[in-house]
Amino acid sequence: MKMKLKHIVYLLAFLLYLAYLGHLFYELATDYPLLSIKYDFVDTIQVPNIKMCSPGYFEMVACDYKLNNNNEMPGCLRYISNITYDLDDQRYCRTFNSNLEYEREKPEGLNKLKFYFNINQTDAEAGELGVALITLDFIPPNFDPLLKMDKAVELRLQLQGNFIPAIIDRISLIKFRTKIYNSIPPLDSHSIFGITPNYHRTPSVECLVNYFPFNNNPYNMPFGTNGYFSISAGDFIVEETSEKRTTTILSIFGSAGGAFGVVMGTLTFLFGSPRLDPWGFVRYFLRSQDDDKHLQYDEIDPRILNMLEKYLLNVYRQLLQKLPNLEPDSNQGLDSNKYLLQIKFI
Repeated sequence: MKMKLKHIVYLLAFLLYLAYLGHLFYELATDYPLLSIKYDFVDTIQVPNIKMCSPGYFEMVACDYKLNNNNEMPGCLRYISNITYDLDDQRYCRTFNSNLEYEREKPEGLNKLKFYFNINQTDAEAGELGVALITLDFIPPNFDPLLKMDKAVELRLQLQGNFIPAIIDRISLIKFRTKIYNSIPPLDSHSIFGITPNYHRTPSVECLVNYFPFNNNPYNMPFGTNGYFSISAGDFIVEETSEKRTTTILSIFGSAGGAFGVVMGTLTFLFGSPRLDPWGFVRYFLRSQDDDKHLQYDEIDPRILNMLEKYLLNVYRQLLQKLPNLEPDSNQGLDSNKYLLQIKFI
């Protein structure tokens, strides 16, 4: 009865352990990553690319640099493309592409970009329900529009309203922040196993804009300007969001090992522990491979044989002395030629 109960409990424990392993692998297959956020403090931030579009024809009158020491210099018009017309959207567009960087502490470093524009008010107001404006779309410099992940992020950003309007007769002060989203590609072997994933980095830009009344006759305004906007870094902190798997193969090994320890500990507590084999499978396997290896008596060094014969004879005499009614015969020797000495290698 006792053995029957023991076998039943062992079987139930084995089935329970198999069910737990199945649950772990199910968690691995259906794992939904968690998000971790960290903030990196940087000294420089690259100026994002800008797509500027409007229903009405517009000109970029001037573009100036403003440095950290409050000095201003012209010359960034060269980064603005010629105007194009999009037949599908029926809009005029220009792009701003540069390799410029905002610098946090350097006095001669870039602090702000200032744009002065002139827009055809009649056409723009007709296309934008009475408000003449230029829509600004901020695109990270290393953004890849050909990748599906970047396209998905681009659509998400557009739905959130990532377009910033630069309105006629208004001053638009725009500050931006840089964000990075690290996503795990499907079936990434590194993340499934439990080491650092091969992340796909998707950058994005988050903007904040403030509007102020426009002075039509400032002393330093370029001629023909009827709108102005500036772009600067909101801060020098990059927010990086990364996906993290909660279940990996390594975590399964750890959980399975812990569960195995609990099961075996419980069974040992209930039924005791059987005698452990001091040799183990590897030792047993190696011994079994060498069972047929031995040395014949004639192949052993005579000096070693002589020492062994003397040792065995001494042991033999000591054993005889311990037996009653028997005396060792001093003339009796050991005939070593009658024996075969086998030395096994273990």
